[in-house]
Amino acid sequence: MRITCRNWSLMLLACCVANFGGCKRPDPVVTYTVPTKLPAKLVPGQDRMLAAMLPKGQEIWFFKVTGPEGAVDSIRSEFRSFVEGIEFEDGSPNLKDLPAGWRRGGKKPFRYATLDVETPDKQLGISVSSLPLREDSWDEQVQDNVNRWRGQLGLPKSEQKWAGGEALTVKSADPNSVWVDLVGETGTNNSMSPPFANRIAPPSPSGAPPSQAASSPAMSAADERMLAAMVPKGSDVWFFKVKGAKAAVASLAKTLRGFVEGVKFEQGMPVLDNLPSTWTRGGERPFRHATLDVSTPAGKLDISVSKLVRQQDKPWSDQVDMNVNRWRGQMGMPPSAEQWAGAEPLSVANADDGSVWVDLSGGGGKIAEDNPKRSGTTPPLASQEDGADGKADAVTYEAPAGWRNGRMSSMRLAAFNVGPEDKSAEITVIPAGGDLRGNVARWLGQVRDGKVPDEIVDQALKDALNVTVAGKPGKRFVLVGEKDTDPRMAIDATIVPLGSDGTTSLFIKMFGAAETVEGQADAIDSFLKSLKLNL
Repeated sequence: MRITCRNWSLMLLACCVANFGGCKRPDPVVTYTVPTKLPAKLVPGQDRMLAAMLPKGQEIWFFKVTGPEGAVDSIRSEFRSFVEGIEFEDGSPNLKDLPAGWRRGGKKPFRYATLDVETPDKQLGISVSSLPLREDSWDEQVQDNVNRWRGQLGLPKSEQKWAGGEALTVKSADPNSVWVDLVGETGTNNSMSPPFANRIAPPSPSGAPPSQAASSPAMSAADERMLAAMVPKGSDVWFFKVKGAKAAVASLAKTLRGFVEGVKFEQGMPVLDNLPSTWTRGGERPFRHATLDVSTPAGKLDISVSKLVRQQDKPWSDQVDMNVNRWRGQMGMPPSAEQWAGAEPLSVANADDGSVWVDLSGGGGKIAEDNPKRSGTTPPLASQEDGADGKADAVTYEAPAGWRNGRMSSMRLAAFNVGPEDKSAEITVIPAGGDLRGNVARWLGQVRDGKVPDEIVDQALKDALNVTVAGKPGKRFVLVGEKDTDPRMAIDATIVPLGSDGTTSLFIKMFGAAETVEGQADAIDSFLKSLKLNL
């Protein structure tokens, strides 16, 4: 707007009149300095993780909580005391008496329990879960887990013993429990807080939302696709399998098939050195020879590579039908009566005849959320469905009188309890790996409260009994704690090698009060004779 000299005079006069009438002059302009950094209270804090690893029998129990550093710090002392005082019943932790303010949360996949804890800052969830003990050294298992957790908090791997974890005394558990206390940056890609709670989800390398990547327990089977290959080689069957969101799996189909067709074997095992450009070797997982991590435009997937011994007394077509119909069940599909349950031949030049390619798109409902055996991580033949008679177990047996059904898990093929509550013993049947001496040394440590001298291990190996289980040669070990120990514990364990290379074996193990274990010697003998393998 243009202001003339006359207009300016009139405006000045009006201002003067207004001023004499009591109007105030406008306040002068005030300049503020705005900090470029957020106040300390508004700066995102760090995450803290508290975790405990408790060996008990043939399993490791995990108690773990992750959240804002201040919230987790407020329960640190109470959480540690709770774990130190935990009691076990039939091999599982007793969670009936919880600290004030703690309560049992809802069921979540792959957890034994969730404990919800209120803090002034935030509600925290303590996860309680278990996995079978691997048959390698305890130190290596601790190292692997703690370094994985360090990675989740954006921390580098540690070469210290137990990756920096410290000894924890839990009287009701086996020796060598471990306590872990880690602090890392909030918002790292693998934080174990509830998925992206109060955060922006980190993008995948391709920019695709993580929800579009690999299969999750809650994903509808109709949204999934599975690719699998069964490759016979010598006395073994090799499995290459991936399962996940249809878009991600579709982008991998051609590459995976070409990779399997060209795979070579050395000493009976597939050579996995030269992988496609977007593939990398993943970490160790139970029942797997290897895991191959794959980046696709639609998200990340992992290919499982595993093996089992081939059933020489069963036609190859029956073994294929059994596996493919089991996979169809996992995908929400009905069993198929077609040859190979609808699978097709696959040409693998370096394998024996009869390789099979499987391509399944799911449908017909959700995958069971409360049964890990229905997930994509199920080991081959951990359970089988033959389409005609329903479930066909991987092992069949006659349970001796007095044996009670025990607690099953995704790794256990059978489980029982026997004896009175105050002198009970647990029997489990689990396929796993590890060298013979390492297993025996670890078992001796369980019944003798720590590491034992080499000469005792040597004697135990010398005293082993030669047995035959399902037509396969095995070794049976009866290991008893020293007489003056209270309680006196014992292990009656049989190892039956399953593969030609000895990397996988079947473990039939009774662990518990020495009086009960020794009294069940004939029952174990009868059980071993009745055991049949459908592997």
